[in-house]
Amino acid sequence: MTKIDIEYIKAIAKEAGDRAVTMLNDIKVEFKKDDSLVTHIDRQTELFIRGKLEEKYPGYAFQGEEYGRVGADGIPLWAVDPIDGTTNMVFGIPLWGVSIGLIVEGVAVAGVFYMPLTNQMFWGVRGEGSFCNGVRLQTKDRSEIHPEDTVGFTSGAIKTLEFQHISGRIRSLGSIATEVVYAAKGSLCSHVGCYEGANDLAAALCIAHESGCVSIYLDTGEPLELNVIVKEDKTRGPFIVAPPKMASLIRSLVKSK
Repeated sequence: MTKIDIEYIKAIAKEAGDRAVTMLNDIKVEFKKDDSLVTHIDRQTELFIRGKLEEKYPGYAFQGEEYGRVGADGIPLWAVDPIDGTTNMVFGIPLWGVSIGLIVEGVAVAGVFYMPLTNQMFWGVRGEGSFCNGVRLQTKDRSEIHPEDTVGFTSGAIKTLEFQHISGRIRSLGSIATEVVYAAKGSLCSHVGCYEGANDLAAALCIAHESGCVSIYLDTGEPLELNVIVKEDKTRGPFIVAPPKMASLIRSLVKSK
């Protein structure tokens, strides 16, 4: 496999995110068949990212949120969500960003998540650590939740799980990638998601794993496998991204309804 030039990927994400900001004043909003929002910014950003990646990595497959997959199975796969947090973007909430992840043999080996309106650039490379704006990320694990700790849940997880035994502050930020990288950074002590796709998760999981987080299913404690998620389109159920002790604690406190 060609060695990944993470600086090139960061530059693509930054240019894509900054271009998206310039299009906000003329945003064109539609609903997809599943009633989720999509904009011309999502579509144009995906095409821009795909073109830039093909210039340097022409032999790789590409899977985007808006236009699907091109390329064969069994080769390195770029999993891209051009705008993770589209609803936030549409309604003027600044927590959204450009997500570019690379999956090789079922493992997230590189990832970049750029949030242009908060000026936060997250990135990670397997075996080389993960960073936010140049500062290395290293999660602090613990086996208890303080009442003022922030615990991330997606809106889907909130609707399907019981979590009244968690003493901390529940936060739903509207962007899966944001919640996962914020767990890696320590802004959230954990992230709980439900039925999410590889495009949303690939980059953020690489960043989280390199910071010391694990990603496990709520019911069994088994690790998420991106090759399975790519094949089946979604995670098979609720999952947790957190440092190991915290992940075990969350599993003991959160139950399905």
